[in-house]
Amino acid sequence: MTDKNIKYVPFATEIMSARRPHLSEPETEGEYADGRYKTEATATEGYAQRFMEQIQKISVSYFGDKKAVHLPWKNTKEGDIAFIFRSPKKKPELLDSKGVPLSKSVIIREGCLVRIAGVIAGWEKGAMSGVSLWLDAVRVIRLVEGFDASKLFGPPDEGFDVSIAYRFYGAHHF
Repeated sequence: MTDKNIKYVPFATEIMSARRPHLSEPETEGEYADGRYKTEATATEGYAQRFMEQIQKISVSYFGDKKAVHLPWKNTKEGDIAFIFRSPKKKPELLDSKGVPLSKSVIIREGCLVRIAGVIAGWEKGAMSGVSLWLDAVRVIRLVEGFDASKLFGPPDEGFDVSIAYRFYGAHHF
């Protein structure tokens, strides 16, 4: 199969939970660093089954009944199906739930609820063949904030106020 005869089938997922996302920045460090934007995502059992069936039908249309075709999901140790999404060449468009582009300061973390749009693409490399989920856009339905320990204190306490201390003593004391 060459690039010219691959049929790309567009998809848009239902709401899924992001796992190991590298969507704000590509993965450039660690054992699996490949410089790509990517994420895994899990879904409800019902949707996971429907999405797997959709991918399998497309795989059969690409490769017929070929037995050794790599499919873009894996079983997690928690017993879920994790779909594997990658962007082969570009940063995906990152949007909020209304379709407004996210600022560069927003980081998509583990557990964010997302919908992903892209294409289901078939590939062959030597004797290997497979189907990949290429992501083009990610819509964030619920953003998971990073841990901020200072919020555990609650409202401000009475006592030392650095802004008053700066005015009285000057910044050179602190």
